[in-house]
This record gives sequence, C-alpha cells and structure tokens, in this order.
Amino acid sequence: MLIAKRFPFSGFDSEMSNTKEAGVTTDESHELTQSLEDYLEAIYELTEETKTVRCSSIADRLHVKRPSVTSALRSLSEKGLVVYLPYVPISLTERGETEAKRVVRRHKAMEIFLERILGVDGNESKEAACKLEHAMNDEITTRLVEFVEFVDSCPRVGASLFRRSDYHCREKNNDQYCAMCIHGCLDEIVHSGRTVDLSCVHREAQPLSALCGEHETLIFVQLAEELQDLPEFSPTYWRPNKTLRLLKCDSKESEGKVCVKIDDRVFMVDKEDAGKIEVIPCE
Repeated sequence: MLIAKRFPFSGFDSEMSNTKEAGVTTDESHELTQSLEDYLEAIYELTEETKTVRCSSIADRLHVKRPSVTSALRSLSEKGLVVYLPYVPISLTERGETEAKRVVRRHKAMEIFLERILGVDGNESKEAACKLEHAMNDEITTRLVEFVEFVDSCPRVGASLFRRSDYHCREKNNDQYCAMCIHGCLDEIVHSGRTVDLSCVHREAQPLSALCGEHETLIFVQLAEELQDLPEFSPTYWRPNKTLRLLKCDSKESEGKVCVKIDDRVFMVDKEDAGKIEVIPCE
C-alpha cells in the first residue's frame, strides 16, 4: 500500500500493543500537555534523523527559546520519559520512546487524512495536524489509521477517490454509473496480474433461512419491505453489504430462531422472518 511505504504504521501498532509492558499507561499519557507531547515528538524525530539530540536542535525544530526547552526537558525527565543530564546528548527512555511513537502515530494519521483524503494543502495539513492530533485517543487513532489504509488500498473506493479533486461522486444516485465504476475496478483487478477468483461475485441473493447450517458468514443484501420498519431490524446494523455471522445457539429462547451476529450485537430472527431476508454467502 502507498501509505505503508510513506508512513509504516505497523511499527507503531506493535508498540501500542505493548504499552503496559513498557510501563506506559493510557492515564499517564493523558497527563502530558500538548506542549510536552510536541517535545517528545521532536526528540523522537531528531533521534531518527541525527542520532544526537541537543537543546539547540530541539529549539530550532520547535521554534522556541532555549529556556523553554530546558524547562520542558526537566519536566519530561521527572516523568521518566527522557534522559536529561549535563554534557550528555538528550535521549528517550524506553517509556519515553513508546509514548513518543504514540504521539507520532497520531500526528501521521491525522496528517495523511487531511492531505490525502480531504485534499488539504501539504503545509496547511501539517499545521492543522499538529493542532488536531492532541484531541485523539488511541482508539480514535487506530480507527483513523484503518480508514486511511482502507481508502488507500481499496480498488473501488480508494482509486475513484484519489482520481477526483472534488471529493464527491460525479453522478449521484445513478445506479448505472455505480455499476460502471464497480465493473471498471473489477477489470483493473483482473488485469493486475494477481490470481483472483471472481466466481462468487455474481452470486444470486438467497433467503437467509435457506442458507442456515450451510454457511457461517454471509453478506446482507436487503430486507423485505414488511420488515424494514420493525425496531429489531434497525438500519444501524441491517445495512447492505454488512457481514452477518451465523451462530449456534442452544438455549430455549433460540428454538425456532436463527442467531445472527452483526458487529457486536446478536439478533434472534424468527425463521419466518429469515425467509424474508436476502443474503449472499461469502465463503
């Protein structure tokens, strides 16, 4: 993926999974002010670039005066995040490096989103990312990274998005245009040199009740009109292209029902209603 070449998020993700082992907790990270996070980020980047970090280089990077750097380094040293001693190059502790990577990850995710997804000018995106990154927690950052990587790698959404400069579909609500767009993306995949089995792409939708016991994973297509206004079939979950996972339920309340999991919620669907739900097997 293009993003993986520019900003290898995978390295940061592995660090985030080991924050407890490194001794950094989420609560501790929230104790850092925006200014101290900027200093950690600057020290990390300077270490990657030059291997030797001094007060003067930090001051130049952040456009601040030396006394401000000294004050920030003392604070970070008290928190156990940097090694700050006279006549010794400044360095991050193990905990400090983990926290710095957390900050850099947030910054890069927001910068890519602004620049590549929203089309914000490079310099403006960098400046805005510096301000916005501090408002994101780890969960939001992870979701943003996944979204950016999805858009960058998806041959349908990503390709069509990056070819446009207006960031909206040229033919809104035009099913014929959508069909042509999807066909074009499939054609690109076929001619990409990769081995792709498209035999399942044109499968006919079938009732959910007909596929129970045969498949574990299905793609939801649509509900019968009479089910669409029922509260148990909320469009929040029952949306086209959502993944449905069939579960084995042995409880009494599940008798005569089909157990379906969508995202984090389990639905007990009457078999009569299951015959009015169209799905496509995706195995």
